[in-house]
Amino acid sequence: MNTFVTFTALLLVGLASTAPVNDDILHIDNELFPELFVIYTGENDITNLVVPVNSLNFEDEPDDEEAFASATAGIYIFFVEENKGLFVLQNKTATKLLENGNDISAASDDNKAVFFGASDGIYTFNAEKKTAEKYGTLTDNIINIAVANATNEIFILTADHIVYKVTEDGTNKEEVTEVKDAQQIVLDSSNNLYFVDNKKQVYVRLYEDGTVKKIKDLPAHPSSVKLLRPPIVIDDSVPVIAGKKAFLAYSNGTAEFAEIILDTKPTAYSVEPSLLVYAAHDKKIYEYNILNIVVLGLLQEGLEELSEVKSHFSGQTSEIQNMATKSMKTIRAN
Repeated sequence: MNTFVTFTALLLVGLASTAPVNDDILHIDNELFPELFVIYTGENDITNLVVPVNSLNFEDEPDDEEAFASATAGIYIFFVEENKGLFVLQNKTATKLLENGNDISAASDDNKAVFFGASDGIYTFNAEKKTAEKYGTLTDNIINIAVANATNEIFILTADHIVYKVTEDGTNKEEVTEVKDAQQIVLDSSNNLYFVDNKKQVYVRLYEDGTVKKIKDLPAHPSSVKLLRPPIVIDDSVPVIAGKKAFLAYSNGTAEFAEIILDTKPTAYSVEPSLLVYAAHDKKIYEYNILNIVVLGLLQEGLEELSEVKSHFSGQTSEIQNMATKSMKTIRAN
């Protein structure tokens, strides 16, 4: 695996093991969830976690690492807590938005829109009021929602496992007939739609012509499969957690082992911003600021276990600094 892909793979999950099996494979374990990184503690498991990388969170262009830290201080983090509802977290303060919210999505472009899939249709986020407002006229029970980049299209997965493309400001839906019995859906940067069927097999539907390909090179009979929303730094692919192993699944129908094994699985992930990685574990949300850990060396006393994180990232210091001093607009444009 080349340096860039290794760097990206590390960013997928955001953590590196203190006890690698060999020089390549990294393990995620309980030691990598120190209390210092907790930004929210709930009563139940966090089942969904999304940090939009559109202009809602990343509008200004930082000119150095200090500006990056400032620009990320008040970002909006959306999550679903089991049996509690859908919330927005900002500056460590949580506000409930929906009792019946199931999923969150936002395009990685210059708009500020965030959409929620709920048991009675689609909602959108009003940042000024910190409320969820009904979007369109649909009343479907939506379990997954995926917003396309640079279009007005939204893809939804309903509780009866049918995928629809939603247009006309949420008033029109059209079944995506090429996708059968989907259990999860995720879009990549080019709006290719990845889905898992009831046999835990992963497929991709190409945006341009609707062609469906089964993703090869994944475990044949995994105990579980989880699709992740991709980091903004990767194109035409999405992360896949199959059993304990992390992979990158590509739109050409292939997959590559990301050289990461999850001995401990977070209950939710948000890896979209790349330099800020979020994981939910044991009813808590953790924030990992890769810039602070690797470049600025902010490893406080009692966090010796994270010294290996810095070590694993040390070869990518210049790339991390470069990303920190670019705006999300610049990264999105690339």
